[in-house]
Amino acid sequence: MPSAMKPMCRSTLITVSLFAGLPSNAADLSSATSAPRSLVQSAGPTFTFTGYGWASALHGRASTLPPLPAAKADLSFGDILKDLNGGLMGVAEMRLGRWGFIADAMFTQVTSGATLPGPYFSSVKLRSQTLTLQASVLYRLYSDASMDVDLGAGLRFWNLDNRLKVGPGALNLAIVHSEAENWLDPVVAARLIARLGGPWSVTLIGDVGGFDAGSRLTWQALGTVNYQWNENWVLHAGYRALHVDYRKDRFLYDTTMHGPILAATYRF
Repeated sequence: MPSAMKPMCRSTLITVSLFAGLPSNAADLSSATSAPRSLVQSAGPTFTFTGYGWASALHGRASTLPPLPAAKADLSFGDILKDLNGGLMGVAEMRLGRWGFIADAMFTQVTSGATLPGPYFSSVKLRSQTLTLQASVLYRLYSDASMDVDLGAGLRFWNLDNRLKVGPGALNLAIVHSEAENWLDPVVAARLIARLGGPWSVTLIGDVGGFDAGSRLTWQALGTVNYQWNENWVLHAGYRALHVDYRKDRFLYDTTMHGPILAATYRF
C-alpha cells in the first residue's frame, strides 16, 4: 500500500468507531435527566428527549475494511474531528411509574482522502458510515428523597459500512471496495441518581454486555453533573468511556473511547 494511503485509512477507520459507540449509550444520557421524585412517580407517563456532544479520544486496534491490515488507534478528539462530515443523534425516554423505556438512534458519516504518488493511480478516498440503534428497559429498585437506583437490560445494534475508492491514473483503472458489518449486543445496566439539593444532581451509570453473542465484550462508564435549569430543561456535563471488542474473520474492532460529554434534555 502506498505510504500516503496508510495514515489516511488509519485515521478514517478510527473516526468511524467514535460514533459507533456513541449512540449505543446515549440512552444512558437521557436516563441521567431524571426529574424530581414527585415527577417520576406521577400517575401518567413522562417523556424526555436528549441531544448531546461527546469530545472523545480513541485508542485500540481496528480493521474495518479487510483485506487492509489492522491499524493501531491513538487519536485525540481534534484528530477525529478533521474527517467528520456530520451526523444525527437523539435519545428518547418514557417513564411510567418505576419503569423507564429508552430508544436511542445515531447516524454519522466521515470521509477522508489523499493524493497518491506515482502515475498509476491518482487519489484515494474512504467513506465510512455508522448506524447505532438501542432499546433498553430500566426498573427503579429504590427511590427516596436523596437518590434513585435503577437496574435494567437492553439490546445494542451496530452497523459499520465502509467504502474505499482509488481513482484512476495512467492506467485509467479505478478500484472500489466496500465492507459492511452488523452485530447485536445484549447489555445489563445499573444507574444511580443522587440529588445534591436545589437544581443539582449527579448520575453514575455503568453497563456491560456482548457475552460473545455479538461482540466478545462491551462496557461503558458514565458520570454526569446535572443542573435543572427550569421545569422543562436539564443540562449535563460529565465524562464517558466506552469499550467494545468485536471480531469476525479478518474484521476487527477493539477500541476504547473516552472524553468529556455535554448534553441537554427537554421534558415534555
